[in-house]
Amino acid sequence: MVVAEGPNEYILYTQNDHGDLAGQFAAHWGNETFAPLRPRNSMVFVAEAHDNGWWYWDIDPEVDDHGVPITFRRTPRERLYTFINKGIANIMEKDLYAGLIASMHHAGLPQHRYGTLPAVPRRQDEHTQMFLREREPFNQNLMAKVATLAEYDGVNSSDYLWFNYRMMQVFDRLSLFFCCNFDLEKATTSESQSPADKDYGRAFYRSTINPTPTIFGQPDIELYLAPLGKTKLMVEPFPFDDSELKVSVRGRVIPRRPYRSQEEFREVYRHQPRETFEYTLIPK
Repeated sequence: MVVAEGPNEYILYTQNDHGDLAGQFAAHWGNETFAPLRPRNSMVFVAEAHDNGWWYWDIDPEVDDHGVPITFRRTPRERLYTFINKGIANIMEKDLYAGLIASMHHAGLPQHRYGTLPAVPRRQDEHTQMFLREREPFNQNLMAKVATLAEYDGVNSSDYLWFNYRMMQVFDRLSLFFCCNFDLEKATTSESQSPADKDYGRAFYRSTINPTPTIFGQPDIELYLAPLGKTKLMVEPFPFDDSELKVSVRGRVIPRRPYRSQEEFREVYRHQPRETFEYTLIPK
């Protein structure tokens, strides 16, 4: 669950809705400056499905001891990795290459996204360390297997997998920019140090996406989003195939107040209809 904290309301996005938005960015990626995705189907699929395992949490979300909805960064680690592993397995059943990128993605998250987002604190708890001890050798073995498969010729070298791992980070971070920030006009490039901003992800998922790959073998660049209002943003440089990209994400709006029990919170949450939040992205 991604929770955007507003002055009087929360917007709650399931991880699968967040993934759906990431998939929209992937589906429209590529133009004269930014190379189209390869393998396209695998990369669009993993962008959309990378957090599918979170269904096990999001179908029955929780509040903490203070009655505050638990957002993704505060989900108990002792429970998190069970459903993360299920989600990776689900993707691998459909697409081996996508499963590898998803597995690399989740192994990188607690490790500064493998150095691509050093502002995010490294996870040192025992549950994360156990997950990494199991996941990292698994990834190495799967990379070796993918490297032998003719269907992935040209995109299965370690360098190309690293390129596509970084692409996955861009789609994830773009989506989290929209989902973590209640008011996009207040989401700036400056990093906030407040505990609440870190808990809700606002401190890390800001209007600059760096590194952003362009073409395999070429240097990465910085992608910048400039809000032009509540629902319109300028993106520089513009990486999408449409001159004006329209995207949407679903979420539920609930009052920002302490909830006295899990039952009360879930009752309020489930009574709310899913609203569709629409955004337009344009070039400079």
